[in-house]
Amino acid sequence: MADTTPRDASRFRRSWWPGALPAAVAAVWAGLLGLAGAAAQAPSTPASGDLTLSILGTTDLHGYVFPREGRGGLAVFGGYLANLRAARAADGGGVVLLDAGDTYLGGIESNMSEGAVVVDAFNALGYTAGALGNHDLEYGAVDHWPFGTGTGDPRGAIKALARRARYPMLAANLTESAALTPVDWPNVMPSALVTVAGVRVGLVGVMTYDALSLTLAANVVGLATTPLVGAIVREATAVRGLGAQVVVAVAHAGGSCGAFSAPEDLTSCDDTSEIFDVARRLPAGLVDVIVAGHTHDGLAHRVAGIPIVQAFSWGRAFSRVDLRVSRPTGTVRAATIFAPQEICAWQDAASGVCVPAASATTAVARYEGRPVTPRAAVNDAMAPQLARVDGWRRTPLGVALDGPLGRGPGDAESPLGNLFADALAAAVPGSDGALSYGAGPGGLRADLAAGPLTVGGLYDSFPFDNRLVALGLRGADLRALLRDHLQRPRWRARALGVSGLRLEIGCRGGRDDVEITRASGQPIADDEPLTIVVPDFLAARVRALTRPGADAITSAPSDRQVRDAALTWVRGRRDLTTAAFVVPGAPRWTRTEASVAGCQTGPGVR
Repeated sequence: MADTTPRDASRFRRSWWPGALPAAVAAVWAGLLGLAGAAAQAPSTPASGDLTLSILGTTDLHGYVFPREGRGGLAVFGGYLANLRAARAADGGGVVLLDAGDTYLGGIESNMSEGAVVVDAFNALGYTAGALGNHDLEYGAVDHWPFGTGTGDPRGAIKALARRARYPMLAANLTESAALTPVDWPNVMPSALVTVAGVRVGLVGVMTYDALSLTLAANVVGLATTPLVGAIVREATAVRGLGAQVVVAVAHAGGSCGAFSAPEDLTSCDDTSEIFDVARRLPAGLVDVIVAGHTHDGLAHRVAGIPIVQAFSWGRAFSRVDLRVSRPTGTVRAATIFAPQEICAWQDAASGVCVPAASATTAVARYEGRPVTPRAAVNDAMAPQLARVDGWRRTPLGVALDGPLGRGPGDAESPLGNLFADALAAAVPGSDGALSYGAGPGGLRADLAAGPLTVGGLYDSFPFDNRLVALGLRGADLRALLRDHLQRPRWRARALGVSGLRLEIGCRGGRDDVEITRASGQPIADDEPLTIVVPDFLAARVRALTRPGADAITSAPSDRQVRDAALTWVRGRRDLTTAAFVVPGAPRWTRTEASVAGCQTGPGVR
């Protein structure tokens, strides 16, 4: 285990610089530390007087703590980690284990424990530090299960996770927007200084510059991000001043490469990626390694002399850089960059490729010359939270469905989407209607099965923490929102759930258009005032579509989650039947043949 010494908050405040590092100071660091950033590819076996420091990185786990299709799983990863730690213990080196963010939101077990199951596993694995990513802010306030939505501090859940963690969480460029000073939350800090195998290692965490536009807006009011380069330079300089011999930037910002055999060869990479730009703008020698994330892709390359590694997503791989460090001076002599390492329990006996299950042609996976043995301690650490989640999931809602209720095919009416829309409309008495999610990415994740409904079943269908918003708008604005939705790429332009309205999608001028009526069939005029309840992501689109000079679009934001509204509405109902959400002859969302065909010009186009 590393001796973790987080930077003192008061020391940080005294060292805060609002912009990038002054040029003169940067030049000094470039001259003093140039050798560290220019380390070349070299074997990982240290020469006499040197030691090996293995920098391991994970990223974008998204709460997937168990294997998926035979790959990943935190307990299995623990086996790889144990083998590497044994190798470093044998040669006198050490391991620095880092995570580059987007760690908690995604997997059902993690979502329902608001990330606690992942933190408990990371504690058992002995993580050195982890950077915050944009989706790590998604949980908002601490929830009260099995019913009810957390109220109060919109950052309550991530603060609770930070207090639970036995490793520091890093966020150098996540700031309070009024003063642009880094957030001052328990166990969340811009940088940390740790000692591993006698080497003092400085760690700096940052997130992608547009991170706050990629998370739930209600959770990040009052926060801002500052440019990554300035934050890294400021903090790397500070930890060097505190004695850091090696500096690693842990960045929830990344890139994409398609080949990993030659670290200097960037021809398979997106050369315009954010993390490449960051590396090229850092003073030479200030940062020794970057552990990247966010883009769900792979990196194992050297840019501007800095090794940059990234290990895809969902816990299926990890990244690694071995630094050869001088014992007497702490100087980094060389760096070996490894391709992303897949995590699996079984490999094809001939090729060593990961396979999903044991068979006559497979063998136990091996790493560092030893069999990989999943670590029972990791499963034991997760067990208490998993038991709590299981109890919540089995909580009955007091109603049974007479048949399955599906999400729909995507481009046609969504019965389950209509259920969510009815729940949203009911949550705001007097509203004219509601729009909700359909099938597809960012939408409904699972159908509801016939029989007794449980919290787990409804949660699985929509595990996100989006909030509901009551929009005050006019008919023309509602039509603009729907047209915008229809003109987005097909994978996003899914049929929305509808309540209180009827939408007919046709064609006009070769493009999708929409006619809107009330459920009674009464047309809705362009200047007719309406109150429409929507999830907050749709509310954001409406604000973006406001026309100059048009009446202001007002909204009544809510702290209530969409999921809570659905649980409350469903709980204990006696009239819940599948027929209520898809009525033959009276669909809420329909498309003309021309629209389904793609709105090509010609006969029948309206």
